[in-house]
Amino acid sequence: MKKALKWILLIFAAIIVLFTVAAIAYVHPMLSMNPAGDGLIAGTNIFAVKNRIGTVYFIKTDNGYIMIDAGSDPNKLESSLKEQGIDINDVKWIFLTHSDTDHVAALTSFPNAVIHMSEDELPLINGTVKRAGFINNSLPSGVDINKIILLSDKQELSFNGTNLLCIKAPGHTNGTMLYLADGKYLFTGDAFKVKKGIIGVHPYTMDSKLSKKTMEQLKDTIAKSSLVLTSHYGYHDKL
Repeated sequence: MKKALKWILLIFAAIIVLFTVAAIAYVHPMLSMNPAGDGLIAGTNIFAVKNRIGTVYFIKTDNGYIMIDAGSDPNKLESSLKEQGIDINDVKWIFLTHSDTDHVAALTSFPNAVIHMSEDELPLINGTVKRAGFINNSLPSGVDINKIILLSDKQELSFNGTNLLCIKAPGHTNGTMLYLADGKYLFTGDAFKVKKGIIGVHPYTMDSKLSKKTMEQLKDTIAKSSLVLTSHYGYHDKL
């Protein structure tokens, strides 16, 4: 009986160790993330708003704001916007780079905004494709998937003086999409990480091999952009 109990305790201890190691491995990449802080980016019409370990960007147009991604903490985002003098009701368009939770959590905080995302990301939120293992991506309750405007690669849109070019960038998720504003401001979401000025595969990427291929294809676009604005690694004028 004592021997059996000993084995049970050993197995239990091993399980705890495995879970602990797995948790550390999952959290560790977050320690190197360095999102941009709050405020208007000098020389642009773009506001950066830090939301936990990510940054949400707002492009000011002649009639409202374009929002890039929707952050991980709705309450904190709403509070930060008040501090920046941005009225939630003035956010008219939301462009998702992808559908991970930390990029969509505050969608319902913007009732007047029309949501856009890549057509290739739809399978991740309608249950067709798993994000990882048995895990599905999902949008907050109250967001109607059928009302989302789906975008294609190289599609161009114009919003009150601001032009956006949609750029397909699979790897981190199947439907990751970048947005190039006015031909010079590149919003990348989690398409790649940036460490010491060097681009690499972002943590938690679905397909690392595809991500590397995408980064190679984006080299010219990145080089020609005046600013490269990432979600978790700040913004950069040279990469």
